[in-house]
Amino acid sequence: MSAKKSKGFKKEAGTGKMKSIKGEKPEIEYRFYNPIDTKYILYSEIFKKGSDFEKNINLLFSRLIPEISSERSENKGKHLDFVIKEFDNFKNKLQIFSLLSSRRESFIKSLEDVGFISRGFSALCQWRLIIGLGGVHPEETSMTLHHIYGIPYIPGSAVKGVTRHWAVLKFADRSGQDVNRISNALENGENLDIEVEGIKFSDLIEIFGTQGKVGRVIFMDAYPLREDAINLKIDIMNPHYPDYYSGKQPPADWQNPNPIKFLTVEKTHFQFYLISQDSSLLQKSEVLLKEALGKFGIGAKTSLGYGIFEI
Repeated sequence: MSAKKSKGFKKEAGTGKMKSIKGEKPEIEYRFYNPIDTKYILYSEIFKKGSDFEKNINLLFSRLIPEISSERSENKGKHLDFVIKEFDNFKNKLQIFSLLSSRRESFIKSLEDVGFISRGFSALCQWRLIIGLGGVHPEETSMTLHHIYGIPYIPGSAVKGVTRHWAVLKFADRSGQDVNRISNALENGENLDIEVEGIKFSDLIEIFGTQGKVGRVIFMDAYPLREDAINLKIDIMNPHYPDYYSGKQPPADWQNPNPIKFLTVEKTHFQFYLISQDSSLLQKSEVLLKEALGKFGIGAKTSLGYGIFEI
């Protein structure tokens, strides 16, 4: 690699002022592209491959963002239609789920070989499910898609989180104590003398862990059972008082509704797995998880019926 003379700057001792200097700068053999160049490079690569090759849906959804236009809502709808179309093309051609299932079973088997126990069950989302709606996304509304496989899934952190929240609500309701009191005690590992339907509060501490202690139950990511049974659908939320929500005016009936489109998963089976070295804690965790999925729901907008599962 050759070098060439270039001008630079450095701070002058004692004064803090910048002083011009001459130095050796290696001549690089690559270029930095600006966004407009990147767009055309991406387009040219897609056109070279043709429109029928399988694409990573997560990249299409979160990175290939359409140009801004005056008809933003219509433009976003077309983008989501494009994502769904490409996903249908993707799922009908690849057998990724058989490979994913084999990998997951191999992982569980390796844990069972060293003393862990697993429990799994499948559940059907009765209507629609949206995980990660409030995540960072250039078009306001997001959705959790696997960054490698490009498929919708429920992260294990979300599965554990909703199970823990359901357990807190259940214990608070049955004991008559404040929800925050129950949650803080669980977070800090403070054992309360409460037992609900055969599950002690000490069991919750062991299952979920505390700030200083790891939980003894592993909540696995939940994946759809089959690629051909994943249904992506566009849904709409329709804020009727946009000027009120933006802090400009009080709510009033003459303000124009502002429909916001977002992506959901509809009527899809998911496979859930729990892993632990304690069979008793594993059984109690499964009970709480099934109750949470069937009675409380997981993801966004559960109060409107989203994310409710049929076990």
